[in-house]
Amino acid sequence: MAEKNRVFVVLDPTCMEQAALEWGEQIARQFGASQDTVLHVYCCVNEDSVAMVATDDSAHAQVETEKRVRAWVDRLVVQPRADGLEVETEVEWHHDWRKAIVVAAERAGSALVVKNMNQHTRFVRMVRETSDWTLIKECHCPVLLVKTGRPYGIEKVLVAVKHSDEDAYEKANDDILAAARRITADLGATLHAVTAFSGTDTHPDRQRFADRCGLERAQVSADMGAPKKVIADTAKRLSADLLVIARVASAGSSKEMGSTAKKVVDEIDTEVLVLPVGS
Repeated sequence: MAEKNRVFVVLDPTCMEQAALEWGEQIARQFGASQDTVLHVYCCVNEDSVAMVATDDSAHAQVETEKRVRAWVDRLVVQPRADGLEVETEVEWHHDWRKAIVVAAERAGSALVVKNMNQHTRFVRMVRETSDWTLIKECHCPVLLVKTGRPYGIEKVLVAVKHSDEDAYEKANDDILAAARRITADLGATLHAVTAFSGTDTHPDRQRFADRCGLERAQVSADMGAPKKVIADTAKRLSADLLVIARVASAGSSKEMGSTAKKVVDEIDTEVLVLPVGS
């Protein structure tokens, strides 16, 4: 019996709009029939994220609060179940919900994690670990971060390719380009590629870069500047619907895994798919 593909949707109990659930449903609908896909809807709560049921007994308050959250989650999945989707729900109480999401996604055998994108100031990112960054750094499967209020629909995909002469990045670039091509083919979208270089780098040959990506010259961009700015500016100029970016660090490097992906999240006004790839 073939293993099922789980689209792991992270609910935000502090938010009225659940963009991640809307996107997760659409992805499951689009690929469910041919790829045996399950929609796994997950919510992690604690006393800081939800209003507790009023009672003098803290243990009883936790039990009753979890029941209330489960009832809310069950209401959210009535329609997808009625539409014929296979839906699993999971509610967990945990003091560190950021870490709990990563563990739960791994436990469920997730093929994809979908979560609301939470934009924060640079100061907030600096002083505390956020859930987006925790997922990008630690999750072993692709992570899709979506914006609240944006309807599902992908017509133009932008893939960020690392400009480097290091052999260590060649496999990572191969992997992310192959994944981006599969995504665009499955969605019937068009693919564009971007790379950033610094003043100390060799200026990339745009035609060679296009050939490397298997794209037309007009579909690639190579600009000087900080990767996060070049990627964000290119996505805005192209009106890209989805950015595909790798989470990678070269072997033996002191650079934090997924550092560019983490920086791009707060710079870009589009959905971001972070792929863990080898280097």
